Amino acid sequence: MHDVERLLREELSRRSELPPPSAAAVVTAVHGLRRRRRITAVAALGAIAVLVTLAGTITALRPTAGSLPPAFPPPAPAGSVSLTEPPEVWFADADHGFALAQSCLADPCQLYVAQTTDGGASWQRHAVPGETFPAEQRSPRVTLRVLGATTLALDGYDGDRRRFTTDGGRTWTEQPVAPQGTVAEIPDGGLAQVRSNTGRPIDIVVLRPDGTSALLATPPLTRPLTSMWTNVARGDDGSAWVYGGDDTKTWLWVSRDRGRTWRDVPLPGDAARAGAGQGPHVEHGRILYVVETSPKRRAWRSVDDGAHWADLGRDLPPDPGGDMGLGSVVCFDGTLLVYEPTSGGVYRAMPSEDKLGRVGDAPIWQRAGGRYLRGVGPKGSAGPYEHSPDGLTWTELRL
Repeated sequence: MHDVERLLREELSRRSELPPPSAAAVVTAVHGLRRRRRITAVAALGAIAVLVTLAGTITALRPTAGSLPPAFPPPAPAGSVSLTEPPEVWFADADHGFALAQSCLADPCQLYVAQTTDGGASWQRHAVPGETFPAEQRSPRVTLRVLGATTLALDGYDGDRRRFTTDGGRTWTEQPVAPQGTVAEIPDGGLAQVRSNTGRPIDIVVLRPDGTSALLATPPLTRPLTSMWTNVARGDDGSAWVYGGDDTKTWLWVSRDRGRTWRDVPLPGDAARAGAGQGPHVEHGRILYVVETSPKRRAWRSVDDGAHWADLGRDLPPDPGGDMGLGSVVCFDGTLLVYEPTSGGVYRAMPSEDKLGRVGDAPIWQRAGGRYLRGVGPKGSAGPYEHSPDGLTWTELRL
């Protein structure tokens, strides 16, 4: 057995009879033993991987409140970890991002989180302890919620669990999913989502940077939400936008003080009808787009919180059946792209243009936080998948 590994095991065995230490304390002690025994530099390099593995195992196994009881699964063989289908990918900024991945060499499959810190040029995979799913299920029933460059939560579909990490997936804790108390505003580094209540106005649940949740003290005073559900869209100026509706109307609300107060935004044309479209798309906090798909196809833009709307979609082709819809994405510079699925045509309106004009026939991509994401497989949006910082240069997403 390697000298360093033996020293590590001796130190861990000795400390097993004492109160549980921190992983940092064990690592410090072993470093001291290494120095006293004059271990060579080559052995020290080999010890780094051992220290990291054992430190993570100690943290996972220590019986403290809020930590996950299962130990980390053994590393999966190279090439056995792949993106989930459909993919869940989100970039906190142009360089830092996460993707859900899975290894199904055995049944059940093991869930992984893949992290990049170099714009997707490379990815580091981290198993999520205790998070498995049957192979026949084909994908994990969790939602990826990225709060920052190293912080994320995995919420179960049924609301029974939340896995939370602040170091990119290297270590995990469990946090309560149910909201605890209220908060006056959506904090920096926090996320918010709409929670519908049968027969009552909506709530807004705020996921705080520490992984706990609370109710926003002053949600918009909407009627009960019955026909739509949406997360809260955030502008990069801190504004918050809530879009939804009931069986008779679609509505949009904006807050420019992080959710302390809300104002009803009037919608244009038929966009206020029940189930009229999609949106909103917000860029730079001030450029607001609403894409209307039924009964007409329209695309609207406002730069004054809905006081005035420009009709950009006058030349969009009609949809006689009323069931094909439209795809749309807003680029980082505020340009609107609309995709017509029947013809495959792409229409564009730059911030300075007053209508959409056709620019070609090409698959449209989607925003995934700080980057664009697209599928380039034979089935349109299917994999393999590529990401881009500008919509011009694309890199295959390879784990």
